[in-house]
Amino acid sequence: MSQINTDQCFLLHHRSYGETSMIADVFTKNSGKMSLIAKGAKKPKSKFFGYLVPFHKLNITFSGRSELKTLTSIDRNLADSSNSMSKVSYSLLYINELLIKLLPKDAKHEELFLLYDKFLEDINNKKNLELTLRHFELDLLDMLGYGFDYDVDIDENNPIELESGYLFVSERGFRKSKNSNFTGKDIINLKKRKLKEIPREYLKEITTKAISICLEGKDLASRKIFKKIKQ
Repeated sequence: MSQINTDQCFLLHHRSYGETSMIADVFTKNSGKMSLIAKGAKKPKSKFFGYLVPFHKLNITFSGRSELKTLTSIDRNLADSSNSMSKVSYSLLYINELLIKLLPKDAKHEELFLLYDKFLEDINNKKNLELTLRHFELDLLDMLGYGFDYDVDIDENNPIELESGYLFVSERGFRKSKNSNFTGKDIINLKKRKLKEIPREYLKEITTKAISICLEGKDLASRKIFKKIKQ
């Protein structure tokens, strides 16, 4: 008999499997990203029906030793549910898609799980959406090993100078430049996550470039959708 495992998770994506079942890609606290089959989940009388929802912490049990585990039970708190597809909703879809693309399967990453949990909490508490997104992106990059050096420039390896201008170079870090209004002070604020002190256009440019490198230049479906609704 297969061992029953208990964990907390967030749903990242789900898709149909056969006529009545679903396969759910989840981010668990103890096992990282994994795939679960929820047998009969599309049937209205199923114990899973309506429970596989994104952006809420789910308590699950599952079994199996293969790569595709079997979901056996699920529970969740939907106290903060919202069905409206707003800018917030598309931002959440974007973060989920990032995790789907960047997280390796079956690799435990409890620190990132807690970061995602805190991110959803901040969103629910109506904190500034753009700054909350940028904060999560920067921490995600650091945790997955894609972060950059905030202390020295990439050419001379000299300490960052507060009043000097710098350019961000993807995959490398910051290059000293007389033609940039992005300063060493901004870099230090970036390191300390004092994001309110940084001009928004530079902040967005840096995270967009850094994440694009991680994605190997591939665009995200959520970004394409959001571009269309902004037009």
